[in-house]
Amino acid sequence: MNGLWDGFKFIFRGGFMMIPLLASSLIALTVIVERWKAFHRRYQTPPDFIDGVLDKARAGKLAEAIQACQGKEIPVAAVLKAGLEHFKNPTEEMEIAMKNEAESWLPRLEKYIHVLDTTITIAPLMGLLGTIIGMMGSFKVLTQSGVDDPYSITGGIAEALIATATGLVIALVCVVFHNYYNTLIKNLIYKMESAASRLMEARMASERKKG
Repeated sequence: MNGLWDGFKFIFRGGFMMIPLLASSLIALTVIVERWKAFHRRYQTPPDFIDGVLDKARAGKLAEAIQACQGKEIPVAAVLKAGLEHFKNPTEEMEIAMKNEAESWLPRLEKYIHVLDTTITIAPLMGLLGTIIGMMGSFKVLTQSGVDDPYSITGGIAEALIATATGLVIALVCVVFHNYYNTLIKNLIYKMESAASRLMEARMASERKKG
């Protein structure tokens, strides 16, 4: 318990700017956890799901293929379902339906990512502001006590630098997860495009069999 209290005392030695810094870190942490659950649980494509749907489409079992996509809140399933519902329509309609469905998923995939981007920018600036305010306090002590009390000056500067260090740590963590989630978003976009292309190929294969 004493260690936890000492940790809090050390943090708040960085000045009042530590309050918005800690608030931004909690917001960023909430976003990181929420997006982690979204990408690693909700939006995960089950193994062999795409192949199974495409096999049904090639065999002409469109109702079964659509049913396999229903109830799955994942981007690939939504795109395939949109294509399957227009499977017998002109090719252009089918392509547009899948394109529109994929685009409708982008805001959901990018949800809250801008919060991490903003935190990356403002956390170091808040830390720097806290340090400047702390340095101003140290120089005020210097003008009042002179050089007779060097610890009050150097100690004040050291404490002021805590805010900068905290801001940089927060920004670094956010950069890592921001880039990681952007990579996952690109992978999901590629999966949607790939699934749409393969469904178009399945349609052409089905049409050749009929011909």
